[in-house]
Amino acid sequence: MTRDRLSKYSMFDLYKIAENEGIQYDYSDGDRDELIEKILEALEEDKTERDLANNDAMKLKNTKYDILQDYELEAQEKQVYSIPEKYNDTRIVMLLRDPLWAYTYWDINDNELNKMKEELFFEGFFLRVFELNTKKPSGENPYSKDNILDYYDIPVDEKDDSWYINLGKTGRHFGIQLCSIVHGKVSVLSKSNVIKSPRGFVAKHIKDLSSDSDLMTVLMSGLWDYNNKGENVIPQRIISIMENQDLTF
Repeated sequence: MTRDRLSKYSMFDLYKIAENEGIQYDYSDGDRDELIEKILEALEEDKTERDLANNDAMKLKNTKYDILQDYELEAQEKQVYSIPEKYNDTRIVMLLRDPLWAYTYWDINDNELNKMKEELFFEGFFLRVFELNTKKPSGENPYSKDNILDYYDIPVDEKDDSWYINLGKTGRHFGIQLCSIVHGKVSVLSKSNVIKSPRGFVAKHIKDLSSDSDLMTVLMSGLWDYNNKGENVIPQRIISIMENQDLTF
């Protein structure tokens, strides 16, 4: 560790290094050069003490210590970046929480938001939750009329940016559109990804089910419905389906 390298650190980092070295220093003085000098003296004392241990094993250990010390000092140089509350991009995302609940979050571009608010007959925003027939292959519109089974609306405030959604059904596909209303006209601002809720149920005879480890494994996977208990459940078939990502049976 050299004087030039220490001079590149902020006072906060120098204080942390001094603290780690056990240096007694009156931080209220704020004398940068004096603090650097004390750190260099402490580091030199550490090095001298380690050099006194002249066997090969201790030298190897001391070398590792020097590398670790430099790594810790370099880590203090790195800036900490905070995650922004918003990215100023109009989008909506849907995440599955459990078979009956989903979580959605969204953002609206500031310019787009201000433009809508300036409209004389701006009436606000809402979420339109869709129950879909299938996810549909990539490139096809999952929100086409022939793929929509049902939908309902959830009014949201301008300040809202997330919501928990009660899906009401299991084993179905769902998606959300972020919409606005101006003078009675609905505009779709963004469409979410499509999720599938796994099949779920409340077991009435959990003790009987727990005695069959294979059956419990399949049930916990969410890929087989308890109502199909008359079928011959083969764990290998479940594994094959999971590997092929064919979760629609």
